[in-house]
Amino acid sequence: MSDYLDFITSTHSLYNRYYDEWRLCVNSYYGGVEYKDGQYLRAYQSDLNTSSETISTYSLNDDGVVDGKSRARVTYGYDQQAVIRGDVDISRGSFYNEKLENTPVYNFCKLIVAEYNSMLFRSAPQRLLPETPEVDEFITDVNGEGDNLTEFMSQVDVMTTIYGVCYVECYKPVGSDIPKWKLHAPTDVTNWDYRYDLNGNLLLDKMVIQLENNDHHSVYRYYTADTIETVWVGHDDDYMPPVNAEGLEKFDDFSYRIVQENELGYIPVTTIYQSQKVYNGVGTTVIQDVAGIQRSIFGDSAEAYAILTYGAHPSLIVDEQTAQLNDGQVGAEPGATIQVQAGLTGEPSYVFEYASPDLANLAEIRIGIDSKLEKLSQIAMLRSEDLVKSSTSGQHVEVYDDKLAALIRKKATNLENAESNLWNTWFDWTNQQRPADFSISYNRQYNKRAIESEMAEIRLGMDIMQQYDRMFGVNIPDAIRSFNTEAEAVAEAQRLNGSGSHSHTDDAGNITYMPFNTHDEYDAAVQAIKDSQDIEEDTEFKDEMRDKIRKRLRQLLDATTTDNGS
Repeated sequence: MSDYLDFITSTHSLYNRYYDEWRLCVNSYYGGVEYKDGQYLRAYQSDLNTSSETISTYSLNDDGVVDGKSRARVTYGYDQQAVIRGDVDISRGSFYNEKLENTPVYNFCKLIVAEYNSMLFRSAPQRLLPETPEVDEFITDVNGEGDNLTEFMSQVDVMTTIYGVCYVECYKPVGSDIPKWKLHAPTDVTNWDYRYDLNGNLLLDKMVIQLENNDHHSVYRYYTADTIETVWVGHDDDYMPPVNAEGLEKFDDFSYRIVQENELGYIPVTTIYQSQKVYNGVGTTVIQDVAGIQRSIFGDSAEAYAILTYGAHPSLIVDEQTAQLNDGQVGAEPGATIQVQAGLTGEPSYVFEYASPDLANLAEIRIGIDSKLEKLSQIAMLRSEDLVKSSTSGQHVEVYDDKLAALIRKKATNLENAESNLWNTWFDWTNQQRPADFSISYNRQYNKRAIESEMAEIRLGMDIMQQYDRMFGVNIPDAIRSFNTEAEAVAEAQRLNGSGSHSHTDDAGNITYMPFNTHDEYDAAVQAIKDSQDIEEDTEFKDEMRDKIRKRLRQLLDATTTDNGS
């Protein structure tokens, strides 16, 4: 049982390796408090041992006049390693905390994620789903939280763009016959194991999803091909899980579980990658690089803030006797009053000096930030006005467009495949067969100009089909034909690889002409051409191409128009 519990409560080696990277990506996307709590600024020893002026407190008398001031106090002796170990409480009044509170976070990650997502979902995905009450109910509330199918898949796209990978669990809630989908970040999936079957296919053998973790307990969902288990592991000696359900059993100290049979025979969790898979459970995303640049710019901005703070507001250096006369409350604020000793000979008997760092480095920091912003735009493949203006030709901008179009097509294809797999599991849970005409199509074009380009490609395809028909198509007369002139009949005979003509006279005395010298020869020539051509295969090919063009035209039409039912 110890191996069983160890697998559930421990974490995969890849999880440990990439956890900090995932947290950086998601904190960079959230920004605000989450980003500042990440403490992504470099902590200098002077920052940790210098009190924060901006959080000094002032006391007022009954008339509202300041009559006292209390400066923040710090504990000296901390360094960068203390921050890494988590020994530093950033709320304790150091200048490091002041930098965190006052340095702006330029949230490029959220901007880029939203940009990609808006391109992919600028028009709703086109789906051909079964028209049943169960499907209708499901697509209006996919996850039990009120999100419809398109909103849920939009969240999946956001999650994969941030992390490079995410998981969607398809489960059947207790007391319901309609399955639900639940989205999980890679930080939720703590452990997993794969195996190969007899055919060499890689299969997910077992997986652990952490549902909750706090000071009281940790809750896990443990999947295998045979069972679905919910496991509670308490952190207190008198722990009892906050559930009263049938089947709850205690299997170890402070550990409980509910075991259910897995009716599917496989783990109903779909792994969705944003682009390429690095390892099982680890994907790639441009946000990993963007988050690094964003953190670097955040650090540069903090350096600029420190230079302005120390440089624009110099420190006042005074001699010991002057400091004692003022009880140590000597400051450089405007309007401050400093008591000094009287000079005996008319010369000052005190020493003071204003000292501040050089502000010249501020310009270098700004240049560095601008350079990083330029590289960030290139990595994210976003077209800015500066990029368009600096391009030597339209071809430079077109390269960006082509790369971005390829990215959107890749994301669309991945989401189509992922949703198709999720629907397969959904139909398995409901013991239904997926319809043969089931289809999903996501928008593959990131702007209107790209749609115009695809329309041009469709027109080109139609022109090619016409040329193909003229060059290789089967050209057989639909029926035996007659002509008004002998010359026309002879020309038709030559087209059918023959010669000559013969005539027929109707009851009214009208003469018509037909190819070949006899009617039997004409019939034989037409039949020979039919026998020599693969009419069925040629017709099937043209019908298939026509159907594909018609289907894509319908998808483009639905993607660029709306229907409100009127």
